[in-house]
Amino acid sequence: MADPMTLMDKDNKASLPNDQSSQHAAAVAETAPIRLAVRSLAEAVHRRGGLSGPDYGGVSAVDGIRLHQRCIRELSAQLDGPELQPEVSLQAQIQLSGFDLLINGRCDALVDSEQLLRLYEVKSFTGTPDRLPPGGEPLHWAQAKLYAWLLLAGRETRSIELVVVYISVDGPDLVQHVMTCDRHDLSVFFLETCRQYIDFAANILRSEKRRLQSGLALAFPYPDLRPGQKRFMQEVLGAARQKGSVFIQAPTGIGKTMAALYPAVKALANHLTDHIFYLTAMTSTRLVAAQALDDLRQTGLHMKYLILYAKEKLCLMPDLYCDMRQCPYATTYYDHLPDALRQIFLLESVSQEDILACARQNQVCPFELSLDAALYCEIIICDYNYAFDPRVRLERFFAEDPPAHLLLVDEAHNLPARSREMYSAALDNETLAAALAAIAGRSPFLEQVLERIRQYLALMLEALRGDKAGFDGVEKTVAAASVMIAADFRGMRDLPATLLALLGRFSFTCREYLDRNPDFPNRRALLDFYFSALFFQKVADEFHDQTYVTTASRKSNRLEIQLMCLDAADKLARTYQNQHPAIFFSATLYPLPYYIGLLSGRSQTARPESLLLPSPFPAENLLVLVCSHLSTRYKQRQETIQAILELILAAVRQKTGNYLIYVPSFAYLSMLRGLIRSLPDRSNQDWMFQVPEMNESLRRRFLRRFEKFGERTLVAVAVIGGVFSEGIDLAGEKLAGVAIVGVGLPQICPEREIMKQYYAETLGSGYEYAYLFPGFNKVQQAAGRVIRSENDRGFILLIDDRYLTPAYTELFPAEWQPVAVQDEDDIRSALQEFWSASPELPGSSGGVPSV
Repeated sequence: MADPMTLMDKDNKASLPNDQSSQHAAAVAETAPIRLAVRSLAEAVHRRGGLSGPDYGGVSAVDGIRLHQRCIRELSAQLDGPELQPEVSLQAQIQLSGFDLLINGRCDALVDSEQLLRLYEVKSFTGTPDRLPPGGEPLHWAQAKLYAWLLLAGRETRSIELVVVYISVDGPDLVQHVMTCDRHDLSVFFLETCRQYIDFAANILRSEKRRLQSGLALAFPYPDLRPGQKRFMQEVLGAARQKGSVFIQAPTGIGKTMAALYPAVKALANHLTDHIFYLTAMTSTRLVAAQALDDLRQTGLHMKYLILYAKEKLCLMPDLYCDMRQCPYATTYYDHLPDALRQIFLLESVSQEDILACARQNQVCPFELSLDAALYCEIIICDYNYAFDPRVRLERFFAEDPPAHLLLVDEAHNLPARSREMYSAALDNETLAAALAAIAGRSPFLEQVLERIRQYLALMLEALRGDKAGFDGVEKTVAAASVMIAADFRGMRDLPATLLALLGRFSFTCREYLDRNPDFPNRRALLDFYFSALFFQKVADEFHDQTYVTTASRKSNRLEIQLMCLDAADKLARTYQNQHPAIFFSATLYPLPYYIGLLSGRSQTARPESLLLPSPFPAENLLVLVCSHLSTRYKQRQETIQAILELILAAVRQKTGNYLIYVPSFAYLSMLRGLIRSLPDRSNQDWMFQVPEMNESLRRRFLRRFEKFGERTLVAVAVIGGVFSEGIDLAGEKLAGVAIVGVGLPQICPEREIMKQYYAETLGSGYEYAYLFPGFNKVQQAAGRVIRSENDRGFILLIDDRYLTPAYTELFPAEWQPVAVQDEDDIRSALQEFWSASPELPGSSGGVPSV
């Protein structure tokens, strides 16, 4: 991707964009007004009360558009003559208290004629009109008044009629409130609102230019660039300029995190993006990103950054199950929010501890505080969910027609599977049973609706216990021949129309009941099923297409009905393409066409840019051994496991050090552990084994053992694709080698077989997309634990008879130079030669190597 700015000088030293563009950007930063949306201005100054109340944000995007269009049609029909203009853009610039503010936004509708000047503010909500405040929400009137002043600012008109309109997803009627305002009153209101905003946000506003200018003047924090970083940075800056996307495979050790963040900061300082989102699935990677930003702060960066944590990790009242009507941190949240934010404004980095301390001191919900604080931070480090998941996506950043945000998607190889989960929805009979128990004897009608759903699931459970298709017995339009039948599993292409009708009836009835009964025992159990039902309907209404199947699966007496997304590519792409520049990067993003297809969709007109960077480290520092005469397939595991153990022992006995052994499953690990117990020289090594569902404390203890090395050999056994396969950094002598047993294939199951069929039909690569590529990515991740820096040396031992077939050798990274071994003697000989050789060090300790 062509880069419009010179990021590096000719000696490969990191530098600013060229002097001319830097000076221009600095001048822009000095003179550019502070842009502020009407909604943000109104909410910062006029929002009061707590987090409970009518749910104005609980309407789905599709329902919101549909309701808005219906409202506009009905309002137009009420007019006799003048034309109703929807979505009218308004803006005005004002200088106040030394600040230059550019206030902008779009009013929902406007009548602008000689006879009538009327402005509409439309709000959709869930529930019934009796929950609305009499006369309308003060915050909504504030928005309408601010829009009205923007409209009248350049006119001589003396007054305007304002209408706040409410439309419910649950009812047909419009609720309208009307007010006539004169020009003078609107001017006073607007100026006072701006003054209060400046008083509230003065510290953050005064430091904004300083923060942006610190990005313009920022030097690269390290003396030299590593090979590959220059091209990586140019791609990031180019994507930010063109609002495009780029896919980068960059090997571990080249400094991917800094190569992404440094040019992103430059882009933000040059007004190419509004915020930077550093997105990752792993807590450890978030901490690495935070450390990189701290390094930039040491070099002079003053931009604010915040790490977003899940609600469960921040909640101060977990026993209340997020009941906004009872939680003392929620009931008066907006009354205390300004003081809490002023406290946050004083920090350049906002940690979990900062949020919790501030929340306790100001009695505000820490999770909501972190979301509100993020609006005033340039850089947000968080999970993928906050940008891509339709359930928790940050609408305050990613609502319709937002400013451009730069998305840095780290460990992007994890996103295809995560995105399929994001767009799938499920219901189960255990959650339903708990909801039924919670409502028993309280609401006969609601209980009756839930009982109908229970009967539906019970019939499906009975079918799965036998050999019946099941869906044909509960769905009138489904034929048994169209249902896929496997053990404890059923699947079909059709939507479960009967179930959806029942869920629609339940959702409406339940919402009314919850509104009337804010507090009763086990309310949480009813809410759990209610929210599951809502998302099930949302997926069916908004997302369901040819990429979905409806499944029913059984584990003992538990039944789950799922709308399973097989391919979220196009849905994912719609969240960022042509809106937010996106950088997808990972050490294992190969084959690139596979990941590009799964993350950027297939309906796009322009193919994203891509970059495949070679390893900068000497190939001689890594020994790849391949033993391809033993099968690790399920049926042969019992007969080959002893021989495989002998190969592993031959490898780890050649040098005192720490080793990781990756095996296909916990069942295999258990078999291997039994054999190890009987080893005569077992005490010569320290053995350590991963156990299922290890908590954070146990994981940390497992990894701490690798801090000791050189005196005794440590052999740790873990499951491939598990918590110790990626996201752990064991540099230097902490890890001398890994052995990988098997090829990492996902377990064969009906869901995976359906995915295989889907990709065979759509792309002609069913087995590759469903099994081969996801499996080999696990292998690459596990193997990537060995070489973490230019000084690391170690080996990878691959054990499986498939590794030297073309399907796998074509996937081997270029830096792998595999050596075939047949037995323990071959392994001993190869490793003795490898360990006795002098370590190969990178080219020069002096200046920067040329690229």
